[in-house]
Amino acid sequence: MPTNSLYSFRLASVLISMCLVIIGLYWMKDILILLSFALIFALLLLPICSKLESKGLPRLFSIAISLLITLIIIATIISLLSLQMAEFISDWPIFIHKTEKWISSLQTFLSRNLNISRKKQMTELSNQTISVLKNSGTILTTTFGTMIHIITSLILIPIFVFFFLYYRNFFAAFLSKVFPNTETNILSGIMNKTGKVVQSYLIGLFMVMLSVAVINCIGFSWMGVEYPIFFGILSGLLLIIPYVGIWIATIFPILFSLISLSPANTVAVIAWVAAVQFVEGNFITPLVVGSKVSVNPMVAMFALLIGELIWGIPGLILALPLTAIMKVIFDHVPALEAYGYLLGEAPKRSGKM
Repeated sequence: MPTNSLYSFRLASVLISMCLVIIGLYWMKDILILLSFALIFALLLLPICSKLESKGLPRLFSIAISLLITLIIIATIISLLSLQMAEFISDWPIFIHKTEKWISSLQTFLSRNLNISRKKQMTELSNQTISVLKNSGTILTTTFGTMIHIITSLILIPIFVFFFLYYRNFFAAFLSKVFPNTETNILSGIMNKTGKVVQSYLIGLFMVMLSVAVINCIGFSWMGVEYPIFFGILSGLLLIIPYVGIWIATIFPILFSLISLSPANTVAVIAWVAAVQFVEGNFITPLVVGSKVSVNPMVAMFALLIGELIWGIPGLILALPLTAIMKVIFDHVPALEAYGYLLGEAPKRSGKM
């Protein structure tokens, strides 16, 4: 076969394979998202299980203790948020009253400065309200379906985590049979490096989330923002969505400060949020997380876009750890080494080009 024809055939095969993979990822997204979360949690808990097993504890009990510790941590965070949420709900009528006063003052401002009459404003508001009510049935149905799906996933993920941890030797033997021509030490290196990368990334991410949550709790409390612990913890938790979560987390405290605080304090809240975002994006995350996942920023952004396009919000959360796993695999497979280089950080320039 001529060289040009061979090159065209290989290129067409790669493009077709990529399209088939993307289609498969989309159509099987429910089960793949579930398995991806379970795999990542299993890799995170693997060192704890191995440590307990080295002390002589049976694997079954080691996994049970690891899962119990994880559930206790999650339950503690949910309890803290629930307490703040209960206080928030009890003060809801007060918040509604403040919102009405703020809207009234905004209407007065628009009427005086932009010559938009109150009648026109109320007409537009009524039209938007009717539109929301018309779509409320669809919204409620979608929300109910989403909640059922989330609850089902929360039940199934620990079960699959248990299976991944309990049968890990079985899966390792399966991989050695799938790749019989690959040396055992190479497969072991890939699995060990994959586990270490995911563990380091998740631990680093947890440290960033904890740092941002503590900083915002202190700052919001000092500036008089209502429910500072709730908004502080929420801002930390939403960092699980890279790049996007920090912006979503800042919307709520700013809105509450607009309604309940003076203009000067509102400006202070906005300045505080901007400062925390700057420090988090330029110092905390690169220092704590950036060294754990050696993926260049362009690839990270592309992975986030693809993840969101195919899997939505779960895709945003899973994009970076899955990309890091892919990089480890590519780096250890000679035929894919070039793709591992492409995913990695670009080498520093030593001189002019």
